[in-house]
Amino acid sequence: MITCIRELGFTIEEIHVEHFMRYLTHILEWNKTINLTSIIDPEEIIVKHFVDSLASLVSTTFPQNCVVLDIGSGGGFPGIPLRIMRPDMRLTLVEPVKKKCSFLNSVIGLLQLQNVATFNGTIEEYTKSQSHNIIDMIVIRALKYEDILKHLPRLLSPIGKIVLYGTQAMRKQEFGKEFHILSETALILPQGSGSRVITVIEKTDS
Repeated sequence: MITCIRELGFTIEEIHVEHFMRYLTHILEWNKTINLTSIIDPEEIIVKHFVDSLASLVSTTFPQNCVVLDIGSGGGFPGIPLRIMRPDMRLTLVEPVKKKCSFLNSVIGLLQLQNVATFNGTIEEYTKSQSHNIIDMIVIRALKYEDILKHLPRLLSPIGKIVLYGTQAMRKQEFGKEFHILSETALILPQGSGSRVITVIEKTDS
């Protein structure tokens, strides 16, 4: 794991490794009864979930003490791995499936993660529950973003960004008039585990 993360250019400390290993064990145990991931090989989980989640940290800048929203978090990807590496983040995990949300809450307790919360509901429900533009970074992985984007402009701070995890470059017209592409970064995952394209978009000035 240390080698894989270092391949992305990170310095990983012992406390990070400990957290990731405890997280991995927890996923494997809960996955016996809840479908958190179809990947059951520990090494594959490390590369295809943990390392992949961290790809955005080398593709864009997450401001210090930023407020991050992970939409459709599922087993906690990418939010939990990002938070392990960046303990300054303030993170909310949005997950509509109650059992998965229970798992996320158990991870928060297991790793004693501060400033991490869950929201058991859809992004539509989350948006309706919020009244202020406070989110600095929104991360979306393994979800179709087309139906999600329309709910996000009112959540983002004026300089907020949305980070999309994909497998290929995206066309500018896919985002309509509300957003424009700020950057796209193509990465090769370790151990021949495929490619990843991180697309960062932001609101278009009206």
